[in-house]
This record gives sequence, structure tokens and C-alpha cells, in this order.
Amino acid sequence: MIELYTSDKPKVLIIDDEKDQVELLCLQLEDEYLPIPAYSGKEAIELVKAKLPDLILLDLMLPENDGYEICSTLKSDPEYRFIPIIIISRFFEKTNKMKATRCGADDFIHKPINRFELKTRIKSLIRIKKNYEALQESENRYKQLFNNSPAVTLLIDPVDYLIADANEPACAYYGYTYAEMTAKKITDISIYSRERNRKISQQVFSEKKGHFYSCHKLASGEIRHVEMYINTINIRGRELFFTNVYDVTASKKIERELTESEEKFKQVVELSIDGIIIGANSGKIVDCNEAACRIFGYGKEEMLELNVDNILREDFMQSIPEIITTGKAVSENKTIESINKRKDGTFFTAEIATRTFKLGDEDRLIVYVRDITERKKAERDLKSSEENFRALVNNTLDGIIILNFEGEVIAANAAVGKMFNVELEKITGTNIAKYLAPESVPVAIRDQINVLNNQGGYLSVYKAISSMGEHFWIEGLGTKIIYQNQPANIVVIRDITVRKKAEEALINAKTAAEVANRTKSEFLTNMSHELKTPLNSIIGFSDLLKEEIAGPLNEKQSRYVQFISSSGKNLLEIINDILDLSKAESGEEDLNVEKFSVDESINKVISVVLPQAQEKNIILNYQSENRTLWITADEGKFRQIMENLLSNAIKFTPAGGSIDVTLKQEGLLVTIEVKDTGIGIPEDSFEKIFKPFIQIDSSLSRNFEGTGLGLTLVKKYVEMHGGNIYVESKIGEGSSFRFELPVTRKRTVEPVLKVLE
Repeated sequence: MIELYTSDKPKVLIIDDEKDQVELLCLQLEDEYLPIPAYSGKEAIELVKAKLPDLILLDLMLPENDGYEICSTLKSDPEYRFIPIIIISRFFEKTNKMKATRCGADDFIHKPINRFELKTRIKSLIRIKKNYEALQESENRYKQLFNNSPAVTLLIDPVDYLIADANEPACAYYGYTYAEMTAKKITDISIYSRERNRKISQQVFSEKKGHFYSCHKLASGEIRHVEMYINTINIRGRELFFTNVYDVTASKKIERELTESEEKFKQVVELSIDGIIIGANSGKIVDCNEAACRIFGYGKEEMLELNVDNILREDFMQSIPEIITTGKAVSENKTIESINKRKDGTFFTAEIATRTFKLGDEDRLIVYVRDITERKKAERDLKSSEENFRALVNNTLDGIIILNFEGEVIAANAAVGKMFNVELEKITGTNIAKYLAPESVPVAIRDQINVLNNQGGYLSVYKAISSMGEHFWIEGLGTKIIYQNQPANIVVIRDITVRKKAEEALINAKTAAEVANRTKSEFLTNMSHELKTPLNSIIGFSDLLKEEIAGPLNEKQSRYVQFISSSGKNLLEIINDILDLSKAESGEEDLNVEKFSVDESINKVISVVLPQAQEKNIILNYQSENRTLWITADEGKFRQIMENLLSNAIKFTPAGGSIDVTLKQEGLLVTIEVKDTGIGIPEDSFEKIFKPFIQIDSSLSRNFEGTGLGLTLVKKYVEMHGGNIYVESKIGEGSSFRFELPVTRKRTVEPVLKVLE
């Protein structure tokens, strides 16, 4: 074992005016803790401020300031209120405990102090304090990140739409103080209907995230277009919407203007046909169609006042005289692409073809103009769309990989390079197995084969390795696609290391809880054994005195000895129940499986409890449908089940009542029912009655005494046999306990060790 340095040990302040008691506690704790003695309330307060202990042991009876006053003083101070305080006293009356609790005490312990119990309680309270401090630190870090974020950030309660929190940029953007913001609902800011907000909440709950556009109203009354990114976050058991808000009013305006412009242009495109322009030998436009007017933006009269060189580009016009003279069109009648200018100064792209013809005695030039602006725009939009898609893929937080049949990376986005800490150029062309841990490679190969063989997509978890050799966990969602005319596997990957660590922490916590439960059961077992030894002596000697072996007793002495013997036997019965329960819970108790007659075993139990029933004038009936039935089970535990159920029925059945025991066989199960006409059990207490140390009436003045272990053992023993127990009851009408056991149960086979050659 590694010993802690003094500075590493948790500090425990011991406040008691009895120096011997303080010294004893220091000796008991010094192996694991750093004890700090204090002999008065004033000295204790000073030491708390100077040493800041992890826990305080406080005696109630002090000369100047009593324990209540010291406890109240410390718990009222925000700096020290979270230091656990255990009250020590020789006597704890109910009023003392209530007063100490009101003063803020965390626990109580009696003098003389059991060292094991003291250390256990100290360790538990210090662990709780450490967990609270860790929680506070985590919340402080979250608060700093939340408040220091430059983005407008809100926390919204999806139930009532209240704004649970808002950072400084949010308050500044909306024009409200923090108090005003957190008093509002998101529906007070959003101009959308309540139904729209409800649908947004449903979508975010379903997908755990969301991306929406909305319109928000500022304190000034101005309406702004916003873009919202919403994720769910759990804070202290409340699931809230973590919302980042971005103002997109300017881009929305541009978008509207662009849409309006496109609509106008679309109308022009829908009505347009090839423009036809006829030019004279001098280049003057002598005629044109309406399409040409529309294309160049002139009226018919205006077009006829222009020359061809006024609307066509200069280098094209230089060849017009040659065209007219030779009678040949530009580029041997081939269509050329040209950028031309409209009347309003704007430019457009056109496909132009020329021909020559004679009109009377004059040569004429005919120019065909086809506006291809829309086609060019479509090409630019397609290129822009591809660039936008590429930007979206490269900027998404999730990694995207495309794999071929051999598992080689043929494409990947920027998130993949960031995730594996590798440049994208180095990832392309390498096999994905290079970035997976050896144990995950077979899983990846199986998924790759299944998806490319049309077995459907998959969602798998892999252990990955970065270029730095660091291990982390990823989740991959794979789907078959056609990429570059070839089948491929596109995989969206996400880093889930944080989630895996949380799962491991949950498993470790469950394991620790199970260990603690076993430790408790083992402790009860040991303590029960220790108590039985002196108790057996008490019972034995009291029985000897009662039999007057050591000499005659008078009437009073005989009655007292009878009380001692009866109380000792009751206590022994309680200890035996505790011992049986602890054995069952710790898994130490095995079934002694044997074949026996159920009818005979039930009759033996009835003969034992019958005197109790007769004493209360209770009629006990037994009915069996199969008196020759034999089952394979633990007869001792079967009898204890029956004895506990019958004893309970007798205890809770008033004088003059009745108890019916019924035995049935239903297939491979034997069913036994114990039904009484007793006081009954409330329906909401059915589960509670099978828990250890639980009484339905738990008050000190209850009419029926007992430890509350009988039914707990019944349920344990029934379940150990692979059976079930059921209860039906009504207040004032009685209760029915029915349990089922398999008729045949095999003995547990112990493992056999084999020696390997």
C-alpha cells in the first residue's frame, strides 16, 4: 500500500473538551487522515478558517459555545457551509437530533465510538464533498465557456419556453438586461406562432439537434431575421435547448433581391426566341424582330436608328465589310459566342451566326442572335453549387470518407484529417485499416463486405488510432453509393470518445455499488456470527436456571428467567433471519436440492404453527389436489417459506378469523397459496413488503412487532428456486400470497478442473 504524505491526507478537525477523547480519535484516524485537535468553540472556528478541514467531528457538550452554536455558525457561512459535520454525543434524544439537523449537521455518531463505523462515515461524507466540489468546478467551467462565447447564446426550457440563461452577447443583441432576458419566454421574442415553436421543439427532441430560420423582435421593436442552431443539453436533470443565434437580416435582403431579379430574368427567358437583325451595306440596321428588341433592350424605333456596330462587339464588326463583299459569313457559317452590351449598359452572352443575302440590288447582312445568358448562368450556378457542396462537406464536424472495394480511401473531407491528425493528401489512397486498432479491423472488413454486397447500411463503433498514436473511439454510419460510376461505401464518422468514457464511468459506478452491497452483506454475516456466540450462552444459562439445575427459584426469579430466555430466543431468531438474508444477498448460500413430499412437508409446518393459530382461535384449513406430489428442491428453505407465510398470516389475522392453504400442480409448476382474513395490505405497499427491514406501519406504536425480514427471505428463497411470488390484498378483507416452484430442479454442477497435457 502506498502511504499518503501528510499534506495529501484529508484533514479532520476534532472538537471536544475531553483531551483523552480527542487523543483517542487522533490515534484512530491518523493512519488515513490528518487529525487537527480543538478543545473549545473559539479555537475550532479559528482552525476552520486557517486549515479549511475536509470534515469536522463535533462534540455537543462544550464549555463556552455548545456544538449547536458552532455547527450553526459554520453552516451559515457560504465559505464553510459545505464542510461535512458529524455530531458526537453519548445521548441522542429525538429533540437533540432535530435541533442538530436544523443547525446543519450531516451525521450523528454515539460514544463510545466504533472505529470502523467512524471511518466508514467519514469516508462517505468526504467522498460526497469531493463529488460536490467537482460538480461545482464543472459548472464553473461551463459558465465561463457559456458567458465568454462571442455568439448570441441562449438556454431554453422546452417545456414552458422560458429562457433559462443568456450570455452577455445575447443581452446586448436583444437590448435587455440579464434579469429581463431570463424573465422572458422565447415566444416573447420570436414572432412565429406557438404551434411553429412546438413543432421545432418536437423536431429537436427527436433528432437531438436542429437548424432553423426565424424572425426575432428586439427590445427596440425592430424585427431581425435570425438563423438558429439548437442542440439538447442536460443540466442538473433538466434537458434544455442550447441555442446559438446568428443575425442573417442582411443576407436575407440580398437573397430577396436576388430572387426578384431571377424572377424577372426568368420571365424574359421564357418569352425569348432568337433575335434577327438585318443590316445594310453601310452597317445600318434596316429591320429587326421583337425578340431582338427584347434581347438588346431597345424599342423597335430605337433599334432602327442604330447601326449593327452599336450593339455587337468591336472585333466582330471589323469583319462585316468583308462579309458583305465576299458574301461569306463569319467562320464559314459557324456559330460564335460573344459578350454583347444592351442599351442599359448591361452585358449578356449570345450565340451569333451570320448570313449574307441580296435584297433587290443591295447586299444585306442577316445576324441571328440567341441569348444564352441563362445557360451560362446555369453553368456558373452548377459550378457554385459544386463549390458550396465541397465547402459544406469540408466544414462539417462529422468526418466523411468514401471507400472503394479494397477499403482504400478515395475521398475524404477536412474533418477526417483533423480527427486523425493527418493531411488529407496523405489519407487519400491509403487503406482505412491503417487508422484502426487491430481489434476493430475485422469489424470494419465485415461491414465493408456487407454494404457492398447490398446487405444494407450499418452503424458500428470502432477503436481508431491517430497519427500521433493516440487511441480514440469513433462511430461509423456506412451506406452504399455510386461514386465516379463505381460502387463505393460512404462512411460518416463521429468521435464518440467522450460518450464511451461516460459509459465506462457508469459501468465502474455500477460495479462499485455491487461491491458495496456485497461488503454490507458480508459485514452483516460476520456481525450476526459474533452476536450468536454470547447469545447462545445467555439462552443456555437462562434455560439451566429455569430448570432449577443450579438451585430452586422463587416465583419472581422464575418469571424473570423466563423473560430472559424468551427475549434471547426472539433475538436469536432475528439474528438468524439477518444471517440468512445476508447469505442470500452475498451469494454464499446454495440450495440443498433433494426430492421430498410437498404434502408431508406442509403438514409438518402446519403442526409447528398450529398452537399459535389455536391461541388466537383462528381456523387453519389445508386443501391439496395432489397429496402424492414430490418435487426436487431445498426442503429446509421450502419449510421456511411456508412457516414465514403462515406466521405472517396468523400475526395479521384477528381472533376468530381463518387461514386457507391450497396446494395445486399446474404442468411443471407447483402452486401454493396462503390466504387469510386479516387486516390486508394497501395496494401501494405491495412492492415495499418484500424489502428488508420494512414494516407497513413503521411507527413506534405499531401493533405488530417484527424485523420485516420474513417476506424478504420468502421472496429470496422462491427466486433462488427459479420461482415467482404474487400477492393480492384488500384493506379489511385479507391477503393472499401465492408462489410457484418448478417441480423438477437440477442440482448446480460444480466446475471440474482439467489438467492440460
